Amino acid sequence: MKRLTAALLGLALCCTACKKTFQFSPHEVRPAAGERALNAKAIARIAALPPKNSFRFLLVGDTQRFYEQVDDFVAAANALDSIDFVLLAGDITDFGMQTEFSWVHERLSRLRVPYIAIIGNHDMLANGRTAFGQMYGPENFTFSYNGYKFVCLNTNSNETGFDGSLPEMSWFGRAMADLERYDGAFVVSHMAPYDELFDRRHHDAFTALVRQSGKVRGSLHGHQHRFSMQQPYNDGIPYVVVGSFNRRNYVLVTAGKETVNYEERYY
Repeated sequence: MKRLTAALLGLALCCTACKKTFQFSPHEVRPAAGERALNAKAIARIAALPPKNSFRFLLVGDTQRFYEQVDDFVAAANALDSIDFVLLAGDITDFGMQTEFSWVHERLSRLRVPYIAIIGNHDMLANGRTAFGQMYGPENFTFSYNGYKFVCLNTNSNETGFDGSLPEMSWFGRAMADLERYDGAFVVSHMAPYDELFDRRHHDAFTALVRQSGKVRGSLHGHQHRFSMQQPYNDGIPYVVVGSFNRRNYVLVTAGKETVNYEERYY
């Protein structure tokens, strides 16, 4: 009995001492204080940047379990000049676990520039949507920089059983309604509209909203794990898919007032 009491006391002391890091379940969502509202913090840093004739950002996607490659990407990105921010186009995690989100953020927080994350289909597994919301913020959001608007949204229709809720078309319509105020715009999501996991009932309306303003300079995506750039709708709008981290692939985007250049790179 004394041994049992001592063991229980030791466990209680251990839990008390380690309460900030002890995880009761792999599905638990409990981000650290510094891991909350990360997109809002990154957007504030971007908003504070000085205006430029042109700006450059990196598009990456699908970090998942490729932690060594994430470390190598950070080193490669930090060696580049004149990069303003990084866009991570979803699938931060493989299983939607809080620990996975934290492991990736710990590595990407070493970037010299801010990074912004978009939710992917793997990030919706288990309690992933809750973890993403607490760590990064809303699944649908916009920000602007240097005359460009970025419209970022959840297009992972498969994870809701194609029930019509994703993408959230009413929100997307409102977000795309004021593009005449900008020099250009980018639409950013994990799943491209031509992907089989995108809800087909929203396909036509979605692509119409992308093209109708004439201001969208690119639709940017991940998910397919290999680079591609195409104009599937013959409307002059490039749909760019970046390769996954295990392919050591990123896209360098240079945006001027009237032109945008995409360059596939490896590290």
